[in-house]
Amino acid sequence: MRPTRRREAVLPGPGRSESVVRFDSLRTIVATGLAIVMLAAGATGAAAQDARVFFMSPADGSQHSDDVVSIEFGAENYPISAIPEGFDQETGTPREGVGHYHLGYNTGCLPVGKIIPQGEGWQHFGDGSNTTTLENAPAGTYELTVQIGDDQHRTQKGLCATISIDVTD
Repeated sequence: MRPTRRREAVLPGPGRSESVVRFDSLRTIVATGLAIVMLAAGATGAAAQDARVFFMSPADGSQHSDDVVSIEFGAENYPISAIPEGFDQETGTPREGVGHYHLGYNTGCLPVGKIIPQGEGWQHFGDGSNTTTLENAPAGTYELTVQIGDDQHRTQKGLCATISIDVTD
């Protein structure tokens, strides 16, 4: 077996014409720095990438014969908060990366960046809450859509989910 030779580089150093740096030390420094950069980039990218909104109840495809259907939704990796008191939706700057829920009845997901309308099949949860009820709905199939909007009710990328439920007599 042949003994391994350590490789060394001669680099200029402060106060001297040259200094010796071992390649194994240099490799360790570069690898550590690269790992830190990758972890930092991955941590922020993963949180944004993994953000989602979903229905906790009812279940997709479920049937309901009650006069009241409880609806609850949740979010992961995306903060939900009430719209700040006194926020001017016309001229205010919305907080970045924070939103609140909107529930659409037979509306489907709106395109990214669109302002979710008041009325017209949408219920707004600007107080930061995540529950409501569907009461005395006539028998039929209902499409429920939960979509997160910012302080101006503008839709956010990837933060929309739709389920279908049946209400029976």
